[in-house]
Amino acid sequence: MTVRFRHVIWILAILVALTIYLVIHVNPIIVAYSQSRIESLTVKAVNEAIGDVLSIDTYSKLTVIYRDGQNKIEAVGTDMVLMNQISGKIAIQGQKHIEESTNSRLGVPLWTFSGLPILTGRGPEVPLRVVPVGTVLCTFNSEFIGQGINQTLHRIVLSAQVTVNLIMPLGSRIIHENIDVLLCENVIIGEVPEIYLGNR
Repeated sequence: MTVRFRHVIWILAILVALTIYLVIHVNPIIVAYSQSRIESLTVKAVNEAIGDVLSIDTYSKLTVIYRDGQNKIEAVGTDMVLMNQISGKIAIQGQKHIEESTNSRLGVPLWTFSGLPILTGRGPEVPLRVVPVGTVLCTFNSEFIGQGINQTLHRIVLSAQVTVNLIMPLGSRIIHENIDVLLCENVIIGEVPEIYLGNR
């Protein structure tokens, strides 16, 4: 076996060992670090989308409180048509903002690749590609919270499901983010019944 051949074998062995180390130890650290950054980007994008779409008194437009002849609350209804229109617009704008925010790429500090927790977040940034895939899916949820005698806090929460494809040097990873954003809230004065209408 020649000296040159032994050198090639050693180089190949080092490359294999380095690749295994990166895949087993470094990739999970990069994914965890990048996921926190992506979560921050997506939350910001969804909030910006909400700001773009909503320029109205949201609660009064989305809900109506039905009362009987004695001014007692019979039901709390929501305008599902308007909600669907708003969620569709927010989804489109959210996707647009995510694309804009990730086009500049996501940077991971160089020493994060060492796999050592003490060095994570240090050094110059190495760019990673972040490619948004699919669409932003938005849904609404209502929360009713008792605030005292005959007072109920009604919250409408926007839930956004975002899918982002993180392309790393050693492969790619699809990251799913679920974001809940308080859209609007209002204190309802009067006894609220246990059953609420949500289809009007």
